[in-house]
Amino acid sequence: MRALAVSLFALCLSTLSAAADPAAFHPEGCDFQISFPAAPAQSQVKASTDRGDTIITNKAELHPDAGGKVSIMRAECSKIPHMGFMDESILTANMQDLATAYKLQSPSAGVLRNKVVGPIGRLHAKARSGGKDITLEIYRYTSGSSIFDVWIGAEPDAFPSDAQSAFLKSIKLNGQDIP
Repeated sequence: MRALAVSLFALCLSTLSAAADPAAFHPEGCDFQISFPAAPAQSQVKASTDRGDTIITNKAELHPDAGGKVSIMRAECSKIPHMGFMDESILTANMQDLATAYKLQSPSAGVLRNKVVGPIGRLHAKARSGGKDITLEIYRYTSGSSIFDVWIGAEPDAFPSDAQSAFLKSIKLNGQDIP
């Protein structure tokens, strides 16, 4: 009986430590990576363009415990063959299109500048998740062959959480930190 209790205790400890370990999301062929605070749910979608190119999008999403409040962390990497350069006007239009496609409320789209990755699309909006109002931010990073979208969302009084801020700070391009 004592051996069973010790085994169960060890199993509980390993489960707790595994749940707290950061989990890197770095799909094959993606120029970007990010670290989730725990293992996210992952999926993959394939689509074809009008030119006949295949676009592969790998997604990862986590809804960490935030004291009973809605919390969302999501990353998507799309491999796009023959992708051209995305200037600031194209990036801003992409972010506005994203707001329209997801029917987000009060969207504000713009571009941030970064010395490592260049222009970064940013969308700030309101949405509903789990029947609750949330504040949502989506960041779009681009490279020669990848589009990397990072989403954070939470109820307004809990946005952004410390975990979400750390999530954003963990983004890397080809292994290099993005300040």
